[in-house]
Amino acid sequence: CDADCGVEMAECTDNEGWNNMGCLECRRKECFSEIDVFKTATKGPDGRDVPKMTRVCVKCLEQCTPWVRYDFTCRLFKCNTRLVPSDVMERKRFRTFGSSPLNLLPEDGLAAIVDFLPNNDLKSLYLTNSAMCTASERVAQTRVEQFHHEFPTGPLVVGTRKSPFGGHERRWIRCEGTNDFNIRAPEDGQVWVGILHYLEYIAKEAFYLGFQTDGENGDEDAVCRFMKRQDKFQFSQVYIKDGPNSNSPIVPRPEHFNSSADGVSICSSFILITDASVKVPFAVASSEDMVSGRNRFICRLFCPGSGTKNSNRDSLGSYGILCKSTSEAGTESITWAKKLDIMEGLQREDSVFGLDYNTETRELIVHSSRMNRFHSNEYTLPEMEGDIVFGIEFTAKAAGIKGSLMSARRCDEDEWTQFLTYTQNGEPAPAGGPADLLQGGLDMLGLVRQRRREQDGEDNRDERIRARLDDADEAINIGVMRVRNHHALRMGIRAELALPDAGDNP
Repeated sequence: CDADCGVEMAECTDNEGWNNMGCLECRRKECFSEIDVFKTATKGPDGRDVPKMTRVCVKCLEQCTPWVRYDFTCRLFKCNTRLVPSDVMERKRFRTFGSSPLNLLPEDGLAAIVDFLPNNDLKSLYLTNSAMCTASERVAQTRVEQFHHEFPTGPLVVGTRKSPFGGHERRWIRCEGTNDFNIRAPEDGQVWVGILHYLEYIAKEAFYLGFQTDGENGDEDAVCRFMKRQDKFQFSQVYIKDGPNSNSPIVPRPEHFNSSADGVSICSSFILITDASVKVPFAVASSEDMVSGRNRFICRLFCPGSGTKNSNRDSLGSYGILCKSTSEAGTESITWAKKLDIMEGLQREDSVFGLDYNTETRELIVHSSRMNRFHSNEYTLPEMEGDIVFGIEFTAKAAGIKGSLMSARRCDEDEWTQFLTYTQNGEPAPAGGPADLLQGGLDMLGLVRQRRREQDGEDNRDERIRARLDDADEAINIGVMRVRNHHALRMGIRAELALPDAGDNP
């Protein structure tokens, strides 16, 4: 504007900030048409050629690029003219809220339509333009505030972490659980859309939802629907042992755990160790009794740094069925009707297990992993008087690892069937795990056999060795396979020799 009306304008230019050539005046140009980028027109929404914009007011610039600064100052010394790349403004020019058909809707109506989108599409919509950014942010805030109390408190830490078993660094997003307020913006993230994305990532990992979302026939919206559910599983009462022995009875803790004082944060479906100095066994029961019929749960215990080659494969905890009864004197009695151990994994930091209990027939089906292989066991429980609840117990080892996270969720028959199918068909082993080492050892064994066959006719000593091998049992035990890091992986393997003159022996 030629008149001094008080509106601050930014000039459009042809280059980015790091190599800008200066404003129009500093470049000694009389008009914008002398700059090559402004000699060509741009296509408008109706297909007609429209001259490119040369200036934009600062207020409009901030509204159309609210989260990323695209403007910069002229490179000439003491020139404070604000510049912005022309291509950025041309992209923003025809994607503003005023040119969208959604401009006909009021803000509440637009937010109601955007709320139908799943979380992934909400994030994509957020990145399109400033108008959709504002609507997506409003919807994301509403969603986060609906269930952020079901997650541990912040700070919300977004980073990477190298696996203790080798390999590349992996993304690691976690809640520290030390704040006295729920996760929110801007303390735990600049925008609500980002916080929603991180909470969805945490839920997918913690509740073992990957087998439902990944793959060709995966349901990408399974995590979003799970987070919106109102009937989630919840932990409630905390129990401790009344005595030093392992067989000592468990009694209710007088008051609920306080995360800042006890180092344990319990909220909804999560149990988080926030302080490594806990090292005291404790048990937690579900808030509601088991319903009549089938009760199915899928649980995951994650202990950072566990499962390494130097670990003792100790028990990290227990899970099972708790029976709560009250005597005539009003004394509450808590006993384990059935308790099963959660053993430390091999080359894995987490332990996944499922439980299916039928209250009518008292049949219990447990599906858990041992040595990275899943197995199912069935039990018939005796008749019990009292309330039947699902319980989890932490050992002193798991309670002494900061960041240990236990999560549990209820599942229906279809989800339980998918869980069994996925785990029984062989869950993918982690990179650098025992499967890779085993395959490497078998490949090396094949090379040794091939070399032995090649030298068979050249050395009589090989004939004597072959005679001994032919007389040996068909199945042999391969004891130790040497690996690159000079450590031995001790694993019993049944193998069969396939020699040229083995006859009918395969």
